[in-house]
Amino acid sequence: MHARTVLLPLCLTGALLTGLSAPAVAAPPRAAVDTDRDGMPDAWEATHKFNSKKAADARADADADGLNNLAEHKLRTSPRDEDTDDDGHDDADERTTRTNPTDTDTDRDRIPDGDEDHNRNGVANEDEDDARETCAGDDDDLDRDHVADEDENELKLAAKDADADDDGLLDGEEDSDRDGEVNEDEDDAADDRCDGDRDRDGRPDEDEGDTFGVIASFDAATGALVITGTTLTFRVTTGTEIEVEVVTTDDEGEQETDDREGTTADLVEGAEVVELDVERGVLEENTLRSAAS
Repeated sequence: MHARTVLLPLCLTGALLTGLSAPAVAAPPRAAVDTDRDGMPDAWEATHKFNSKKAADARADADADGLNNLAEHKLRTSPRDEDTDDDGHDDADERTTRTNPTDTDTDRDRIPDGDEDHNRNGVANEDEDDARETCAGDDDDLDRDHVADEDENELKLAAKDADADDDGLLDGEEDSDRDGEVNEDEDDAADDRCDGDRDRDGRPDEDEGDTFGVIASFDAATGALVITGTTLTFRVTTGTEIEVEVVTTDDEGEQETDDREGTTADLVEGAEVVELDVERGVLEENTLRSAAS
């Protein structure tokens, strides 16, 4: 009798394979804790000083840039800075122009997104919203030098450095483009609702205590007026309005300021120049400050 060999199909299973194991399956990532279920993780809310137990803050707009806080989280922008990338273009407005609110130069042409003109209407992106901004949403001034962040790059300043040249003067009090108008006044408008006057003295807060420079010399024959702190010579004409702020100090140290009409006799060496209004090199208006005698 001959023995027969029977071949059976062999089924290999994981249990039969010795020395081998199935690839490990990664555990799903843990979801970020979001106590109030507003779409913003607790850790992110804590970082930006929101309330992780208050869902309503997702709809708020902490920096008044037109994006609510939840949108800021999704876009990875700063909910406390209306212009996250400091290109002069507000975060919400960057969505309109299809630029990246976290990239200063989206198209890599070496021109900041805020200085571009997306719709080619002759108005830079950063200035498109000026007419409709409210005081709460007015342009940021993070370093409090009285120059709007969106204008700092145009004047070759830094949005987060109040004294870019370290000369002891706030950047707003300097005249970077040497046009006779200090930096903080470059964007002034007669109907500027956001130009505060907390002491209601008729002088904008940004101008309180300002000094443009000191008179170095005045030539009455030629009308040439030289002021220290600038490299410019201004021409005084018969049409130049001269105003003098007379500062008086009472016994308690409180100061009051009264204005009087001045003359060229007030343009003496050492006189403190508060403000200038220049048109094509001609001095239209000159405001001086002096202490009461």
